[in-house]
Amino acid sequence: MRPFKKTIDLVRQAVDGGKLAGAALAIGDRDRLYVQETFGRTSFPELTGDSTPVDSRTLYDMASVTKIMSTTMVALRFIADGRMDLADMLPVYFGDMVPPDKAEITLFQLLTHTSGFPAEIRLERFLKPGDDVADFLLHAPLAYAPGSRVEYSCMGFILLAKALERVGGQSLDELARRLVFEPLGMARTGYHRLDRPIDPSNTAYTERDHLTGEWLVGRVHDENARFQNGVSGNAGVFSDLEDCVRFARMLAGRGTLEGVELIPRIIFDRAIQNYTPGMDENRGLGFHLANGHFSYSGLFFDQSAFGHTGFTGPHMLVSPETGLYVVLLNNRVHPDRTRDSGNLRLRRLVHTQAAIEYARITAQKPST
Repeated sequence: MRPFKKTIDLVRQAVDGGKLAGAALAIGDRDRLYVQETFGRTSFPELTGDSTPVDSRTLYDMASVTKIMSTTMVALRFIADGRMDLADMLPVYFGDMVPPDKAEITLFQLLTHTSGFPAEIRLERFLKPGDDVADFLLHAPLAYAPGSRVEYSCMGFILLAKALERVGGQSLDELARRLVFEPLGMARTGYHRLDRPIDPSNTAYTERDHLTGEWLVGRVHDENARFQNGVSGNAGVFSDLEDCVRFARMLAGRGTLEGVELIPRIIFDRAIQNYTPGMDENRGLGFHLANGHFSYSGLFFDQSAFGHTGFTGPHMLVSPETGLYVVLLNNRVHPDRTRDSGNLRLRRLVHTQAAIEYARITAQKPST
């Protein structure tokens, strides 16, 4: 039987059944790529009038997977270089801009979603283009006392990106390109700035822009990232299956890919530990960790696994023990976010079958 046939069939059924317009799936470990399959089309052609078959180079809006592909990696690289420290408080990066209620918030708390910043604020409702986003966030009310609980916060990661830009002296898209994507050979991965021409061909559609009514294809779906010209710490990266496999292989390699050390092993291993035990979510440094049967991992995948999900549909999950990784890209918000795509359930089903089938494959390997 073909390796991971049942896992592949789950994704194919979701596409064939009209739950998703298209999808791309990869499964591998440190030694081998077992699956690289694509399904369906970049959009529902009866709605868009334009659609192409998905292939391994189809670009997907990675949404919050940006948090680990870009923001977290840049932060970990700065930590490794001695330019940032987990105990640094916000005044280290923003000086006198920081009001007293936020003066003791740390880099650690931003990375673990325990900073007290609210989950979401629509920047366009309070700011005009060109306004200082960092200054606005620093003076916005906190949702809870810093360190008292975990609350997944896009706003905390937007502020984290502003700190990275101050440390690095470049915009986040340039930092991510130079420090992450180029070293890993991820040639088609990056932010799509709104002030630059974008080739929308072979790109998965998401929703219509709520302001213009035009389809978002190659333009970031997240409203706060669009407000910031497409470049944000919480969202904005586009990538394809081939590049995502390279990133997942680096994660499976504990920070190293093909002899290139992106993140030192001692830092990487600390980044994937659980720093929020007993809270609503298991969080590492930027990473979303497996957390039982209700979480995206499901219960039967390695419960020390780490990765991230994206609102538009994509996710990746990696076992630190075996190196098994699953990358599933799709545009579950197409044609709009209100439809029931069944994507969270699909993730759990895929992880369960992948774990079962991988266990069978490894059991057949001859011992050395």
